[in-house]
Amino acid sequence: MPQRPDVPAIISLLVSLMAISLMSVLFGRKTSGTNMSSINYARGLVISLYMVSWGFTTIAAVLTSTNPGNMTSCALSIFVCISLYAASKIIIYLFLIEKVYVVSSVTTTRKDTLLYRVNILLLTPYTVILVLMVLNRVAVLDEKDECIIGLKPLASIFLILYDIFVSSWLTILFIRPLMSTNSVLQGPSKGKLRQVARRTLIGSIVALVLSSGNVFTLVYYGGYEDSVLCLLSCTLDVTLNAVTVHWVTSRARGSQPTDKASRGVTNQNNNNNTTNHNTSNEKKMSPSDTHISVTVESYTD
Repeated sequence: MPQRPDVPAIISLLVSLMAISLMSVLFGRKTSGTNMSSINYARGLVISLYMVSWGFTTIAAVLTSTNPGNMTSCALSIFVCISLYAASKIIIYLFLIEKVYVVSSVTTTRKDTLLYRVNILLLTPYTVILVLMVLNRVAVLDEKDECIIGLKPLASIFLILYDIFVSSWLTILFIRPLMSTNSVLQGPSKGKLRQVARRTLIGSIVALVLSSGNVFTLVYYGGYEDSVLCLLSCTLDVTLNAVTVHWVTSRARGSQPTDKASRGVTNQNNNNNTTNHNTSNEKKMSPSDTHISVTVESYTD
């Protein structure tokens, strides 16, 4: 009697293949025409996220097809979920912390910004969470030789509480300057910076929803989830997070051409007064405005 096709495994493989292709496109989009030696910290985080997400989805596709009846592959699945998934979350947190610094403390260096140091310190408990996940991992074959992986309640509960706390805290840090009338985002010259804050606020909310939904699924299954479903949900999580981060760091449609066009018109109309015009602008532009302009441009395509 012919064996029935495993529909969930087929769906998982198709999703993984699409995610691999998407990560490749985003990686090419972000690095096209860029000198790799001149990539700044922010863009380096984004590119690292693409690479980790690509690695996770590629390995997940292989493991999905080899897990049934294979204890070695089953054990590798949970280790991949723990290591690469955790790496992607850390990169996203570092990215959001960097954006908080950009929209709140652009006139000081990172090491001199108390909020930045506090946010970095908040990431240290993740090492404890990582140890708990390793010690409380689940990787077994059931009576049908199907691979079951997951985390025991102790690790999954701590993980979801930590994710909710950190994501909520970073979300609040983006809401605060947007709502305050005295923040660095206010003023007619801070339009780009406000756009960065709004986009990143949406990105942090998406990260919170995706992480919560993924871990809640694990809790729902009591820490014992079919490896196909677990790898599929984690693949969707890291991929959608990477897409969100790509959107956050992309220019608004039409902004670049408009800027170029306006610069061209300005240069043409003021060709005979270039020196006086530049001198006047230098006098009017404060150091913080210059820093904001350079910083915001380094965060977009």
